[in-house]
Amino acid sequence: MPLYEFECIHCRSAVEDSLKKIGKHATKKTVTDLVNKYDNIYRIEVLDLENESLLADYGKKNDSGSFLDFYLDEGTKAVLFNSEDYRFTDLIYDESDEKKLKCPFCSSKKLEKVFSSFAFTSDLSTDMPKPDLSNLPASVRNRTMITDYIEEKDRPKSNR
Repeated sequence: MPLYEFECIHCRSAVEDSLKKIGKHATKKTVTDLVNKYDNIYRIEVLDLENESLLADYGKKNDSGSFLDFYLDEGTKAVLFNSEDYRFTDLIYDESDEKKLKCPFCSSKKLEKVFSSFAFTSDLSTDMPKPDLSNLPASVRNRTMITDYIEEKDRPKSNR
């Protein structure tokens, strides 16, 4: 009984389309129109990271929604979405179960199976890859220590 991750194409497209429009015009009107247009987006904030200012925001925060952040203009602008998450997981017992799946938010059946980071990292008995620190500045690299220590709660039961 494998656990698979899926993305709703409809919900993901709403976020992707919004990003394109905000990339062209990061105005209050654009953000307001996008929040009103898409049901799965509750709030959008656009921040100018260079000047540390809010360029535009609209909508009401929904604590049950996901918080997604994206960067535009070579990292000088941050776009924060409070929306329904378009990625979800489901247990699939056989092929017919996958055909019955639908998005938990919009009920769309247009889904895409995606690479599951959970499935890749769920086995703690294997050695996890360590991050490459070579591109960090020397002052940061010298103060960073990566060990093989695994917290008690994350250890396999046979090793506790």
